[in-house]
Amino acid sequence: MRIVPEVITLEFSNYGLQFRKKMGEEYRKKIKNVICEMGCDKKPCNMEALSSLTSFIDLPYEYEVASKYAGEYGLSLYLIDMDAFSYLKLRKAVEMFDDDNIRKVLSGPAPAGDSEKAAARLFFEKGVKLSPYDDEMYVRDKYMSDRISVLMKHQAHKRFLHICGWQHLEDPYGLYAPLNPLKVFVYDKTVCI
Repeated sequence: MRIVPEVITLEFSNYGLQFRKKMGEEYRKKIKNVICEMGCDKKPCNMEALSSLTSFIDLPYEYEVASKYAGEYGLSLYLIDMDAFSYLKLRKAVEMFDDDNIRKVLSGPAPAGDSEKAAARLFFEKGVKLSPYDDEMYVRDKYMSDRISVLMKHQAHKRFLHICGWQHLEDPYGLYAPLNPLKVFVYDKTVCI
């Protein structure tokens, strides 16, 4: 399947982007210092836990790919998720990146495998839901679908690509339905944009 977008929207907030740009390097340095104190540079530490910790402050892969693509082709990229929910999630970073917590995470058991991907496969292949579509999802989807609608009204002649997490593809209230989306679950298909 080949999709040739002219405008890209992304389930990511401006607050989330600015937070990671501002604090990411500081938190990486804290992790590196704790690793050196623990001697993990000489003996192995829990690499899966380390990866999980750094993924919290890294720029999301979807943002990096969409940003690069938009830049190469001169397209607009809109971050359309709600800053308020990003703020609530990211305020946990102070506790998460406390030296003692970093030590606990790096010396603890490995996190379970790729549970997110497994949950997505169960939903799309078997119709099994492991997490409910909650009020937060509804509020965020309503907000994002409204923002996309406004953008589409001002750029009606352009083809839009919205990149979101797999949970948003369910759309049980039909919030995205008026936009007439073609939904693609990327774990199942190779999508070339």
